[in-house]
Amino acid sequence: MNGPVLVTQLEFQKAEPVFVAAGCEPAPVEEQALADAVTVRSVRAVIVGVAPYRGPLYEALGGGLIARFGVGHDSINKALARQHGIIVTNTPGALDASVAEHAIWLMGCLARRVSRSEARMCGGEFAGEVGVELCGKTLGILGFGGIGRRVAQIAELGLGMKVLACDLGPGFVSAEELFRESDVVSVHLPSNSDTRHFVNATRLSWMKPSALLVNTARGAVLEEEALYDALVAGRLGGAALDVFENEPYRPVVPGKDLRTLDNVVLTPHIGSNTREANRRMAELCLENVRHFFAGDLDRLTRVSV
Repeated sequence: MNGPVLVTQLEFQKAEPVFVAAGCEPAPVEEQALADAVTVRSVRAVIVGVAPYRGPLYEALGGGLIARFGVGHDSINKALARQHGIIVTNTPGALDASVAEHAIWLMGCLARRVSRSEARMCGGEFAGEVGVELCGKTLGILGFGGIGRRVAQIAELGLGMKVLACDLGPGFVSAEELFRESDVVSVHLPSNSDTRHFVNATRLSWMKPSALLVNTARGAVLEEEALYDALVAGRLGGAALDVFENEPYRPVVPGKDLRTLDNVVLTPHIGSNTREANRRMAELCLENVRHFFAGDLDRLTRVSV
């Protein structure tokens, strides 16, 4: 390395042996504290997680590098990065397997009522609930990037599901066809101005009343109030979410708390949080940092700012 590299605390803990071996140091997640550490240490490169950064960090790090420990970069203010001459990188491909597997686990949990059955058993009951098979069902994949393709492969070859996909370009079905025809919809869209609340009340109304919705992408692509209303009204069979508009989770609308519904499975943004993915993300972040310090900017996994 060519200078100190700070890694936000949670990300440091996820891959501590990798970061310690590289001589990195843990740093606060909170933006002002992180910016102060950057200034005091004359840091040129930071590795950050999903927490949003909206101001002081860019002023402190001018001309430096923000290496995102993950793929989604909606938490980074690209306009401010551009204004302050900051390069932003991410870790494409490093977490595909983990997130895809988690999406599959969530589908199965919904289909076989695993969470509810476990809760009842832990409460002293020994009574199962009727589930459904995924074999032979139609899976709609909304967003056919690396993770979406991995989910399709597992679902089709491993579970015997029929797969529909919606994305840009030829060879894909329309969003309306996907929502209307699918028994399960798995969301894998990036979060940007074009996809905000893409899964809204209108599109949810196209789904079968028995259909299931899974979101392991970003909370902003799903209109949570509309999802709550559809679930309560029986217009949707169930939903499993790993990502939320507010993280840590709190209802977007008071009184419409997804945690109160029996046909919902929720996990706290853990799709990529495996030992294997954390190691790969750490290694790719450090590779980007080394290329940055060496001036090999063409070799960065760079995010357009």
